[in-house]
Amino acid sequence: MHDIPILLVDDDTELLKVYKKIFTINGFNVLAESDSQKALKIVETTNIAVVISDIIMPKLNGLELLLAIKSIKPNIEVIMLTAEGSIAEAVEAVKKGAFSYLKKPVDIEDLIANIKKSYEIFNIKEENSGLKQQLTENLQTRMLIGENENIVNLRRGAEKIAKTDITVLILGESGTGKEILANFIHQKSLRKSKPFICINCAALNENLFESELFGYEKGAFTGADKMKKGRFELAAGGTIFLDEIGELSLNTQAKLLRVLQEKSFERVGGTETISSNFRLIAATNRDLKNDVKSFKFREDLYYRINVMPLTIPPLRERMDDIPLLADSFARELSIEMKKKVNKIDDSLISIFMKYQCPGNVRELRNIIERLVVLSNGGSLLKQDLPDEISGYKGDTKEETQKDLELYKLKDATKEFEKQYIIKCMERNSWNVTKSAQELGLARKNLYKKLKEYEIS
Repeated sequence: MHDIPILLVDDDTELLKVYKKIFTINGFNVLAESDSQKALKIVETTNIAVVISDIIMPKLNGLELLLAIKSIKPNIEVIMLTAEGSIAEAVEAVKKGAFSYLKKPVDIEDLIANIKKSYEIFNIKEENSGLKQQLTENLQTRMLIGENENIVNLRRGAEKIAKTDITVLILGESGTGKEILANFIHQKSLRKSKPFICINCAALNENLFESELFGYEKGAFTGADKMKKGRFELAAGGTIFLDEIGELSLNTQAKLLRVLQEKSFERVGGTETISSNFRLIAATNRDLKNDVKSFKFREDLYYRINVMPLTIPPLRERMDDIPLLADSFARELSIEMKKKVNKIDDSLISIFMKYQCPGNVRELRNIIERLVVLSNGGSLLKQDLPDEISGYKGDTKEETQKDLELYKLKDATKEFEKQYIIKCMERNSWNVTKSAQELGLARKNLYKKLKEYEIS
């Protein structure tokens, strides 16, 4: 028995009755609707696995219904039923994401076989989505691990406020994990199935601000050859994260304040008012109170975003968490890079404790990533640390020679790795996903390598 319903959509009500009876006998939980717009409402409000839809219908035709379904719930599989005269539309529907199309009059056994196959694919997609969600949540939790009282209290507070829609202002130094905390709040909220849209305010000048955040209409300016939705519109139902909000100019702050107050805006070059139900999380490493006093930050905007402040402690205030963090990063990165790292040398931990990582958790993770890359498995080694961290200067000629040879080897290894990646990319016609699979790397890490070696 297939518990998740399938949905039949056809304006021929007699045909719907016949199909519903047949599919029910074959063990499917069946819903039927002759009105395509009402069918779309069912998709929005009900957990549906497969939709079987006619092509030619009033109101929304089959192709329009398909596109609407895929935009709302992309995991749903859609089978199109077509008469002789609408085969071209059915082929187009398959190009747009339909599972298959069948010509009327339909062979019932063929249709049932297609439903079973599409149902299996739906289940696989749902399982993968659930796994991806779980991995995302695990990653966020891991980045916020620690037993220090400061971080424990921060986690508790974040989980408590996540269930509400209260506006959050995250304060903390660079590298403490402000974006990680914002994503953690989103993943623990009732909005977690909706988008998490991140914006680096420091990267937006005044000209880019409106087009990026509000979107623009076709022809709004030179180069606007099509309509583009802005970040606030894309964040509807979800969370928008404004990182480094203290870097915005006063003029831009005024535009932002209006949107936060009204939850509505117009696209650049447009006249239609667009509303968006988003949750706001902002972050900064600046002292906004002092910026308000010195007229660098608007007082009204400050009080609008500073509803629930959360401060992430720097790593130097939670030094007792360094061994736990280092071990966690080493295990995570060794799995990602398919290396067997079973121990962090005690001398390394001692160095980390003395160094204190002024770049905070981000710097610690970057250091561990470097050590895992350079390791041959087993323990991570002090000799692979940068000199400014290890304090190693090479006092003797013998040590200097060894150090020189080591770095020559590292340079040669990097050049070999660069050429190996280029050849792999060429074999796969520069397809990043296929190349990453062949190299045994996560796709994001291959992108890092391409950027590091300036491969384009």
